[in-house]
Amino acid sequence: MPNPPTRSVLAFAFLVLAGVARGDEIKVDSATFPRPFLAGANEGDVEGVIEASAVEPIGDGKLLLVAHDKQPGLRVVEASTGRLVGPPLPCDGFPEGARRDPKWEGMARDSCGHYYVVGAHSGKDDAQRNPRTYALRFRLKGGDSPTIDPESVRTWRPDDALIKALRAEGLDAAAVARRKIEGLAVREHGGRTLLVFGLREPDDLVRAFAADITAAPPNGGSLTLTRLFTFRPGTREGVRSQLTSLDYLPAWGGFVVVTATEDKQNAFHGNTLWFLADDRIPPSGLAEPVAFHVFEAAMKAEGLCTLPGATPSAARLLVTFDNDPHATHIPSRFQVLTVSRHP
Repeated sequence: MPNPPTRSVLAFAFLVLAGVARGDEIKVDSATFPRPFLAGANEGDVEGVIEASAVEPIGDGKLLLVAHDKQPGLRVVEASTGRLVGPPLPCDGFPEGARRDPKWEGMARDSCGHYYVVGAHSGKDDAQRNPRTYALRFRLKGGDSPTIDPESVRTWRPDDALIKALRAEGLDAAAVARRKIEGLAVREHGGRTLLVFGLREPDDLVRAFAADITAAPPNGGSLTLTRLFTFRPGTREGVRSQLTSLDYLPAWGGFVVVTATEDKQNAFHGNTLWFLADDRIPPSGLAEPVAFHVFEAAMKAEGLCTLPGATPSAARLLVTFDNDPHATHIPSRFQVLTVSRHP
């Protein structure tokens, strides 16, 4: 007699069915096998150091811009092979702290070709936290060998606003001190541009806060943040799910969110993809996104982007797996998912 379904499987099935009942049927039609990043031209030249915490396509998507969790330079990668192209991209236009120890965790791109990257805003003390409290906007120049245009760099500091927003949520000082940004997205809608920050911690809820940057804030200035959405991601195998990335899909009118699980022994317990439509974001209270894909129990998904060519019914999502290779000896990998939506 087959074993009865576990509580986590039943919970996931309920979430999927709830999404279908609301009118969203979302499924993964195909997925490439997760492949490692390469340091050279051969398949055996595995790059075992990079920790791919964020990603966005460059131009038509043949190249990717990848953030390394532990180093400031951004990487250019061939999307078809995972091969790193050239040395890391430095930028003298970035503030000194962001050139030293930014701990990049989120990346986004807008329709005008601006890229955005954000540090974790986490640390054991102010000396460690301060270099990680930047959100940066910049443009790339060049074709097959892109570089960061230093004249395009804009620097913003969201940390004071983040502290204020978390206190407004009723969180105590210890919870506010655990703040850690891991997701970044740009939502362009109705003539407004929002820069959306997703928090990994505090992790009692998934939280996303938004800054209106329609009129770009002054260089070096602070941002004003307001709550955009929260939801309960649940647990997997007794380990709490935490937001690790998010992206806004204009063709679908909503957010795709990645949650991952990591225990205190640095072991992973599976990842979940969620979709939250704009019209399902309540003005207050908890949102109810659709959980449509649980995947790769032995790796930690951290980066997410939408590849060019998305339509209202289909999109290709690229996921990067950070995997903490310095501790786990599992190299970072990436995977492309073809996803369909039937409203």
